[in-house]
Amino acid sequence: MQTIVRKPVPTAKTPSPPIGLSSNAGHSRKSRPSTKAIRSTPASSPPSIARTDTLPDIPAASRPSSPSPRKAAKDLSSLFTFAVDDDTPPKLRERRPPSSVAKRMLRRTGTDSSASGSGASFSARSVDMLLRPTPVTPTKLAKTKSESMIDLTYGSPRSGPLTPSKSHGQEDVSSPPVQTSSRPTMAASNVRTYGGKSRSFLVALPATHFDPLSRSNTQSQTPLGDGEDAMLGTSQEDDFEIRESYTDLRNRWGVDNSEDDPRPVSPIQASPGDRNRRKGKGKAVELPSVYLPPGMHNDVKSITELRSKGENRRFLDDVGYLFEGLEEDSPLSVRRGSALEIVTKFCDTDFARKAKAADFLGRAWDALRQAGAADGDKVLDSTIVSFAALVSRDAGDLVELATKSDLVSVLYSSLATLDCSNDPLWLISCSLTDSELKKAGVSKLEKTLLADLHRLVRKKSGLMDTSDIVSNRVLISIALSAVPPLLHSAAQLPTVLKSLTAELSVVSSRVSAYETGLSLVPSASSSLLKTPSLLHILNCLHLLDSSLLGRWANHGTDNDPGTDRLGLQREAGLGAALMTLCVACDVISREDEYAEQRAVAAKCLESTLRVLINLTHDDLPWCQALLDEPSSMTILARLIIMAQSRSGITQPALKNEDHTTASLDNDFVDDSALSLDLLCLALGLLTNLVQVSHEAKEMAHDTLLDFKCPVCLAFVYLERCKTDNEIDPFVRGHMAVLFGLLMQQCPANQRVLLDALPGTSDKQRLNSLVEHAREFTLFYVEFTKKVSAAIRSQIREEEEDDEESVEVSAGVGYGAVLRDTRGETVAKDVIVFLERFRDQRPVR
Repeated sequence: MQTIVRKPVPTAKTPSPPIGLSSNAGHSRKSRPSTKAIRSTPASSPPSIARTDTLPDIPAASRPSSPSPRKAAKDLSSLFTFAVDDDTPPKLRERRPPSSVAKRMLRRTGTDSSASGSGASFSARSVDMLLRPTPVTPTKLAKTKSESMIDLTYGSPRSGPLTPSKSHGQEDVSSPPVQTSSRPTMAASNVRTYGGKSRSFLVALPATHFDPLSRSNTQSQTPLGDGEDAMLGTSQEDDFEIRESYTDLRNRWGVDNSEDDPRPVSPIQASPGDRNRRKGKGKAVELPSVYLPPGMHNDVKSITELRSKGENRRFLDDVGYLFEGLEEDSPLSVRRGSALEIVTKFCDTDFARKAKAADFLGRAWDALRQAGAADGDKVLDSTIVSFAALVSRDAGDLVELATKSDLVSVLYSSLATLDCSNDPLWLISCSLTDSELKKAGVSKLEKTLLADLHRLVRKKSGLMDTSDIVSNRVLISIALSAVPPLLHSAAQLPTVLKSLTAELSVVSSRVSAYETGLSLVPSASSSLLKTPSLLHILNCLHLLDSSLLGRWANHGTDNDPGTDRLGLQREAGLGAALMTLCVACDVISREDEYAEQRAVAAKCLESTLRVLINLTHDDLPWCQALLDEPSSMTILARLIIMAQSRSGITQPALKNEDHTTASLDNDFVDDSALSLDLLCLALGLLTNLVQVSHEAKEMAHDTLLDFKCPVCLAFVYLERCKTDNEIDPFVRGHMAVLFGLLMQQCPANQRVLLDALPGTSDKQRLNSLVEHAREFTLFYVEFTKKVSAAIRSQIREEEEDDEESVEVSAGVGYGAVLRDTRGETVAKDVIVFLERFRDQRPVR
């Protein structure tokens, strides 16, 4: 074998190739790569290289090229197993290929052996570098921890392939990236985001998705305590827990189920009797109840549903500027405008519904009071009474507002200071000139604002008819008449009487003008200053009637000022004024000229008779006050006869059209019912007068009992005896008792009545009176018992519910009236008198 002798170059030493450690020398020589002699020229000499412990990094240009491909180095990592510490976990000692997650991540960066094409030796060498013990040099340790976080996100600057030279001496990228934080590495996701490909977001993965090797490396480099590891697991479990949506939670807990829903979702359970009714083979199969989603039970949203959807807050936000405009420091013009805007919006029914759900009424009332309403400003005063009248459209809203605020006291205080001369809206209704309004204290600016409010109340509020005159007094009385009686005090009755008597004085003057041939109600708007407001009179009569029934607070006590005030008004001619009102209402309700006011006139006439009945019930001074009016008996006789004639009119001939037939039938039924009520009330008032005063019997003899007159009381009685309707026994029985009272201690009336009654003899006529009087007594007793039992049952039910409502106390007043057995005693005494008088009469 020929040996080639290489001579060393004197100027430089050739570095020896790297020597791999092996267990035998022969194997070491075979695995050592071949070398070539490097020829030097005199022109250039290689630089001197100092011997070091490690080989220097020679540039690729100065490295010798090999004619044959370089073979991969043999894996000699098993020679260093003795150098591994005993503390190394067993998982790190055994070799295992990279996990699927690591391969997928390396495939994206191009460093996997299957993707990069660098051969299996590179992957194996990378794993060996990972299994190599960590150097103890502090500098290299810090470098390893700082460069171990590799950004593998697609498109990042560091996502390209790493050469072995750059990863030599550090962690290789073939293993999963080592994390030093407690947050796990996020895997790639194919979920499309809203921002497109350029937008990314973090998605938490469960702990089972991480590679065990990655977890081990993480634990080896950044060990976690038990508490942190448990926290990591809890956080991951919370991230992957599938929570219910808000819709599912609302359905499960029944948030949208209204407590006012008339058809609840819960299935209807059959009664025990129904369950045991069918047995055996033929027993019906119970079908499960069908669940309907919220909103399918009732199209109309209830208050609870509105609150749950947040409409109340949005509603209050929308009207917040109105409350800001009503603040005390706001200018007067702003406060007036905000107050008018509240009333304008409240005329809308939809706005009123939302206001009720959002508890807007109380806040609006307080804001109006804070702005200066009811303190003297004409615009603000008119606005607050209009607001109260609008609230009275719903009785529940009015009760709630009246119990939580000073509504009642404010309205009574305003009513006490108003009359025809200083009522702002009344003056606007009269169409006065600017100079006349200026004399009344209304400026031009106030006129404009009051005219807008007047137009609003007239056209949009729905409180009045076109024939009613708009005024502050009317609006106040509308609200007060809708307030429950218990919220009124007996100390406030003088205010009602003062306003009522002021209005009745105008009625008396108009009746006097009517007797001279003038119109009872002037048509010109300029004459409205001397025109009575029937609607205001009607509301005042309602208040007076409830007070007389004993339903007001502090009624009948020692400190009751209402009784003294009534006595003063009786002496001042209140009874005569009420009788004059009956005449005016009767004329208006009969003549076609006043067709627009016919309905309110009929109601006013009925309320007047009710008040007079309560005033004259077993009260001689009030009976005498009515008898002092010479025309009182004539008025009562006319009312009785006209009511009888209207209620006894046969139904008119109807046309063939269906709609015309229905309308005429309804009108006839309404007129007949009103006439019958009027007849009974007039008979009741006459009975009170005759029962207490002997003078009334004498006046009746001269006025009513002329048997030659075709329209006398005897005629009414005869007409009721000829028919047999349901109400006829009551009417003729009542008249039989009235005739008995007229004949007691009055021989003149006895002969006149007996001659006017039908029959062949006095005994036969008296037998008819006794029979009819007994029917009436039985009917009266039975009716009183039923009504009293119904009222007591209602009170008992409300007491069982533990509700201190206003209606309970109101029912007590009615019960006190119905428990009065005075009427039953009087009827029985009349029957005894008629029987005795019959037995005394000779046979004729």
